[in-house]
Parts: sequence; structure tokens; C-alpha cells
Amino acid sequence: MSPPRDDQSTPPPALLLIDHGTRDAETNARLAELARRVGERRPDWRVAHAHMEFGEPDLAHAVAALVAAGTTEIRIQPYFLSAGYHVTTSIPALVEEAKAMHPEVTFLLTAPVGEDERLIDIVADQIPDADP
Repeated sequence: MSPPRDDQSTPPPALLLIDHGTRDAETNARLAELARRVGERRPDWRVAHAHMEFGEPDLAHAVAALVAAGTTEIRIQPYFLSAGYHVTTSIPALVEEAKAMHPEVTFLLTAPVGEDERLIDIVADQIPDADP
């Protein structure tokens, strides 16, 4: 839950989900749908999405749209299962570029979703009860 805002005229913080992206538009649309559904559950946040490559919007365009809407705080959530090269190198470089373009905005880069312990339950629940 986000901290309460002192002044309701203060824009809500933003959550920007970012994935790798693909040349397949239908697959890219899944992240947009996820962002929409997260936004429904968290109406106190602006929720948006971006793709690193092969899809629109990219991080720079998504950040620019959020800033144009008045956002001054953006939490960037890598929609990746592990902290590989893109999470440790590519995305932080993109965030640094965004910081340089928008110094008035506070950015926070979080751990990838795959590091959440709740995924253990999800994977365990996916195992069928019947023997193969």
C-alpha cells in the first residue's frame, strides 16, 4: 500500500511494469492487460507498462507519458523471473537515461517479480495431483 498523500492534488505515484518485449503483438498485449488489471486493484496508483525491445511503448515513451500526466514518482517493476543481464544491466541503464531526461521525477527500480517467495506456491500449485 502506498503512503497516504498529504494533498489530494498531488499526483498519484506510478508503477511501470517492464518486460523484454517480443515481435509478437499478441504476446506484448498481455503485459498491457496485466497493467490494466493491476491498476484496477490499485486505483491509488497510475499503472503503466513498457517493453525493453520489440514493442511499444518503450521505457522512455512510457515514462514521458506518465510525466506528462503529472507523475513525479515512478516505481519500475521488472516483469522478469530472475535478475539476469536485462534486470541488472539493461533496465538500470534505461532508468538512468530516464532520470537524466526527467530530473524532477523520483525513480525506484524494484527486484524482478520472480524473486517474490509467493511464486513458490504458484509453481507448487501447478503440479498435478495425479502421477504421470
